[in-house]
Amino acid sequence: MSVTRNLLSLCQNATALTYRGLNRIVHIPLSTISCRLYCALWGAHVGKELRAFGTIRLRNYGSLVIGPKVEMRSGFSNAVGGDRKLSMVIGPGGSIEIGEGCKLSNSTVIAFNSIRILAGSFLGGGCDIYDTDFHPLQPYERLDPTKMGTTLPIVIGPRAFVGAHSLILKGVKIGEGAVVAAGSVVTKSIPPFELWGGVPAHFIRSITIEKT
Repeated sequence: MSVTRNLLSLCQNATALTYRGLNRIVHIPLSTISCRLYCALWGAHVGKELRAFGTIRLRNYGSLVIGPKVEMRSGFSNAVGGDRKLSMVIGPGGSIEIGEGCKLSNSTVIAFNSIRILAGSFLGGGCDIYDTDFHPLQPYERLDPTKMGTTLPIVIGPRAFVGAHSLILKGVKIGEGAVVAAGSVVTKSIPPFELWGGVPAHFIRSITIEKT
């Protein structure tokens, strides 16, 4: 039995190493090229050294600017939120700006106004960022297809981290180095270097900056 287990372990390790090697040599470059072409077709500006894992969803009727050294994960390239793709929708007159070194994973970002994800910020798997209510508050206005809900700009970062499966709503500003705990619903702005979490998100504690 021990010999069988050792053989199985060796096979699993060999398979894992082969997969990692092929992923680096084939899958990541192809995904990145595909992502660049797809973004270009939708009129997006993409900076240098983009790294893409999997295929994204994109609809750009406004402005999309992706800075250098951005990493995008879509689908099962990240098991967290792996049942969904990284999706971005920009309505007419709307804009999404993604700063240098940001990392986004299996999130949905929808802008009818403005969403700015500043340099070095991370979006965990399965996050939703909406700068619009989509539909009006008044029931009679919702019957009018020309009426839209309220839209307000969103700013995240720099160097902020939004935990997996969080929801960021219109008008929110998440300050520098702030952290949003997983599964939170953020309805108000978060000051720099604070940890917030919950539904709705509330202050938990300050973040002490430690220099190494």
